[in-house]
Amino acid sequence: MSDVIGLMAVIGSMVCVIIGVSGFIAYALKQQQIKHKEKMALIEKGMYVEAKRQESGVPSFGIIILVGIGLAALAADQEPLLGFALLFIGVGLIVRDRLLRHKKRVTGRLQTGSLQDEKPTEKKASSEEEPW
Repeated sequence: MSDVIGLMAVIGSMVCVIIGVSGFIAYALKQQQIKHKEKMALIEKGMYVEAKRQESGVPSFGIIILVGIGLAALAADQEPLLGFALLFIGVGLIVRDRLLRHKKRVTGRLQTGSLQDEKPTEKKASSEEEPW
């Protein structure tokens, strides 16, 4: 009797997972169709601008997967070396992307001449502002 209950529990959970995954896929496809229609409307009006790619060239989703698998391997205590490797590769890609974005921003400001010696201005306490 307990074998039947266990089998029913496994089948029920598999059905729930299949329904959840199919719902997620349907939602993702609908969102993709909406974005496609918006993009086509912008192209027709001549206002389409190509989407920015991540600076490191690695898709954000790939980085999230790397970090997630690394954390899962560390949490499961199965392959700590592999877990640390994947985790640090993902973190390294995140840091590299942030540094490239910063470099691009500073380089752009240098070329336009908008980067000057920025000195912090002191705010005088006014009667309207309450000091903390």
